[in-house]
Amino acid sequence: MDIFNNAQQAWLVLEDGTVYEGYGLGSSEDAIGELVFNTSVVGFQEILTDPANANNIIVETFPLTGNYGVNHENDLHESITARGWVIREWCAQPSNFRMEGRIDEYLEKKNISAIFDLDTRAITRKIRDGGVQNALITRTNPEGCKNELVAKIKAWKKPMPAWVNYNEKVSFEKLDNKYSITMVNYGIRKDVINALMARGCRVTVVPASYTEKEIMETKPDAVVLCGGSGLEALRTDYAQKENAIDAAQETVAALMKSGVPVLGIDFGHQIMALAMDGSVEKMHCGHRGANCPVTEIASGRTFITSQNHGYIVKDIPASAVVSHVNSNDKTCEGLEYPQMKAMSVQFIPESEIGQKNFDGIYERFLGMVK
Repeated sequence: MDIFNNAQQAWLVLEDGTVYEGYGLGSSEDAIGELVFNTSVVGFQEILTDPANANNIIVETFPLTGNYGVNHENDLHESITARGWVIREWCAQPSNFRMEGRIDEYLEKKNISAIFDLDTRAITRKIRDGGVQNALITRTNPEGCKNELVAKIKAWKKPMPAWVNYNEKVSFEKLDNKYSITMVNYGIRKDVINALMARGCRVTVVPASYTEKEIMETKPDAVVLCGGSGLEALRTDYAQKENAIDAAQETVAALMKSGVPVLGIDFGHQIMALAMDGSVEKMHCGHRGANCPVTEIASGRTFITSQNHGYIVKDIPASAVVSHVNSNDKTCEGLEYPQMKAMSVQFIPESEIGQKNFDGIYERFLGMVK
């Protein structure tokens, strides 16, 4: 199959007026989002369905994608997807024993707009040097209407975080459950649920709107605050979002002071810091990839982590101690709260049970439960 066969021309238009020409893939609808880059070599399906990318157009730095196809088990979320995808080349003849289809078919099914045959290295350098900015994927030739398209990009407002509208309570369990974990839905990832279940946990997911009282009524042995798309709630553009983040901070503060063990992951790490009077700031171009080095301060050990975030904890709460730092830029990657049964990490903990690249975060957390 020729990837250029019947492919329509498409354009990537940036907020600063820069235009890149390529070919369309997936949905033919226009897509506006924050243009970010991800340095992962594999995991394109997980990247597209990570709730942290709900408002993003992702540039893949690795030149070839789709070579092992797609399958339903790799989705991190059932309905939350990235707004767009920018790639150099995609594989039309994938091969893998788990494969259920091609990436182009998957993009159409998920209604994700994509563009390929671009110089993704040049785009990545632009984001790296100038910082993230909004962009548009379109099948409409911008020649003669670029100013109108740029105005449309600048006028775009990021929608409410997807987790705000999730009101369903769901449970995941196995027969050999040892612990009952309640997870607050800030745009949860399926791999975190699977990692907890593999360690003998019954996981109950509750809406982000739940108060501390409602969460405690689920009788948890511990609480996990995990999320992705909730990151955009940290922006102060709209009063609606400020109310959402204020309510979440109040709930999280009460949970941390309740005596029940609390683990924060990704957005959970940030909301816990805010709840304890710390501060959070937006990064220049974010940490997004499966190769982000993190150093554990206590042991001096450095390991490779998977990350996908555009904000960091800036001012450390007085009640917290820094447990992990990013080995490259020395930003905060983990906090412990000695006076509470609480800890948090900015990265995604290792899901596999074993000693290879093992960070032990889940084990330390469940140790608090014991």
